[in-house]
Amino acid sequence: MNQEESGMEERAPGEFDDGVIDLGKYWAILWPNLWKIALFSLVVGILTLLVMLRMPNIYQATAVITPEKDERRQNPSLGAFASLGIDVGGPSRVEDLETLFRSNDLAVRIFRNNTVWPILLGDRYDPATGGIKISAKGGFFGGEKKPKPLGDWDAIRAANARLRVSAVRKTNTVTVSFESPSADGSANIVRYFLDEAKSRLQEEALDRATKNKKFIEEQIAKTVDALTRDRLYALYGLEVEREMMARNREQFGFRVIDSPRIPDRKSKPARARTAITVTLGAFLAACGFSLIRRRS
Repeated sequence: MNQEESGMEERAPGEFDDGVIDLGKYWAILWPNLWKIALFSLVVGILTLLVMLRMPNIYQATAVITPEKDERRQNPSLGAFASLGIDVGGPSRVEDLETLFRSNDLAVRIFRNNTVWPILLGDRYDPATGGIKISAKGGFFGGEKKPKPLGDWDAIRAANARLRVSAVRKTNTVTVSFESPSADGSANIVRYFLDEAKSRLQEEALDRATKNKKFIEEQIAKTVDALTRDRLYALYGLEVEREMMARNREQFGFRVIDSPRIPDRKSKPARARTAITVTLGAFLAACGFSLIRRRS
């Protein structure tokens, strides 16, 4: 008798029939314990739903922006400006705006200049100390007795967890969204991001224009050649024009296509869907455990 024939004789009768799994055998194993499995799954689902009900609603506000058209136009005369070693600050692009809104410096600036923490923390925020209130339970177990003021790294972590920035090159747009427990607060925070980003772009442009004009004035004073002086005066005029455009705040940096609106529905948590998913998962896990326990 060869090895293949001996292996076939060792199989339990009725276990396989021409490679077909006998589902009736597994059903016979599960049937006596089916009520226990169903009860276990139901309890797990109810507990999950109770936990989800204790979680606060999260609301998401969204804004869509695009680089300002005037800022996207590259002037060919600026090539000579750049050859002198002057930063001309090229046109704004969706990549530049995406990087700006993702930057840690912008997040810190927003949390410093605006009341963001009360929106995110609610009653847990202590305005007197600028930190999170210490609960009675935490103090009882020997935790910190005084709230630690929230710093820049706390702002960076909060922004990274709740801020979503996506750029679409095809439509030349950037979508900025923020999540918080407050519907009004989410919309306000997105407005903070738009205002602070525009302020930062404006400040950088004005600072760059001031430095460039000073540099050109120094070059004009040193230059004797009349043709070179004419070019420098032309570049100086371009920089004055750029400074004037930078002072026009509404038309500088980017244009808002969709302003942030107060959301009328929560974005998460999906309580019912999560509870149903966990219930089904617990049912399948319990079925698998019963089969493995019976066969072992």
